[in-house]
Amino acid sequence: MMRQPLRRGLWVMAAAMMVAATSLAVYAGSEGAAQESAWDGVFTEDQATRGQKTYQQECASCHLDDLLGDGIAPPLVGVPFSFRWSELSVGDMFMAIRTTMPQGAPASLSVAGYVDIVAYLLKANEFPAGDTELPTEEDALQEIIIDEMP
Repeated sequence: MMRQPLRRGLWVMAAAMMVAATSLAVYAGSEGAAQESAWDGVFTEDQATRGQKTYQQECASCHLDDLLGDGIAPPLVGVPFSFRWSELSVGDMFMAIRTTMPQGAPASLSVAGYVDIVAYLLKANEFPAGDTELPTEEDALQEIIIDEMP
């Protein structure tokens, strides 16, 4: 009679060990995934310039020309920027902007337009430009982390 509960307990324990081993393997695999830093020059000057033009047309009426916000729209530079985006990805920023801006017409710009605005915001926050444009693929943007200055 003791054998049935013992056998069931062994199966439960074996299943738990399999789940734990699988979770560990997935975690270890994700730790090895290559991530870039926004400090690695992940956008170009040309892309940031395009982003500035789009920002002026679509965003400056609320966030102002100097990106300091109007009291309702938040500032997009300095400490507020760092506080909001530090340790998140460029993909997180892209998705937040795309799904909420411009106010009253979210997702109304092209994907490239939103990515260019992100490049401009990075430049405005003193991240360096590089030789390669920010990609328009969300998965690639998720791999670029906005971290504190090295």
